[in-house]
Amino acid sequence: MANVELKPARVFEQFAKINAIPRPSKHEGKMIEYLKAFGAAHGLETKVDETGNVIIRKPATPGMENKPCVTLQSHIWSATSSWMSI
Repeated sequence: MANVELKPARVFEQFAKINAIPRPSKHEGKMIEYLKAFGAAHGLETKVDETGNVIIRKPATPGMENKPCVTLQSHIWSATSSWMSI
């Protein structure tokens, strides 16, 4: 495979960090901690509910507060190979 520079680089850097975290179903703790740290590092309101859902809120850009909200959603577990440790 050719060595390709993926763009935007910042997106793929985050993807690589996330992809390095083992997170099989029912063992998402490391990913939850990563997301909490990410939110805190960026000054974002971050909370985890009783089910383990991580909610990160970013305020609207000044002047855009009355525009429709954008919501992004995803699951945080990933199918893993049996050789990966939890």
